[in-house]
Amino acid sequence: MRALVDDVLDCVALECPEAYLAMQRALGARRIGLAFRHESFSLAFAPAPAPAAEGWFSEQPIAIRTTARTLHDILMGERDPLDAILADELTVHAGADDLVAAAEAGLLFVKGAARCTSLAPMLRRLKNLAEGEGES
Repeated sequence: MRALVDDVLDCVALECPEAYLAMQRALGARRIGLAFRHESFSLAFAPAPAPAAEGWFSEQPIAIRTTARTLHDILMGERDPLDAILADELTVHAGADDLVAAAEAGLLFVKGAARCTSLAPMLRRLKNLAEGEGES
């Protein structure tokens, strides 16, 4: 999943740089922790801090836990994010200001991704990952 997330972010950065830069500005120095079943990783959108810049990133990252299936269904418009949250299939943990920043960044990401002409193969990869979850 990490490779897919990186590829999608690279796609948005390349094909819709204004949306990517706006997303970076919305998140600032915040980290996003993503967990999909048995894989978890962290994303940071700000440049790496200087070695002496202790505390550059938020102490607690925005933490999102879900599955490839849930993510696929939300992105394809087959599932409402709020329904997924209420069903405990999507969890988001963060402070209030971080949640607002994450929501803004998420909207900017979706707007940018919708304009990426190279996104179709990545959505197929996500669908394959979602279908594979049922086998594990």
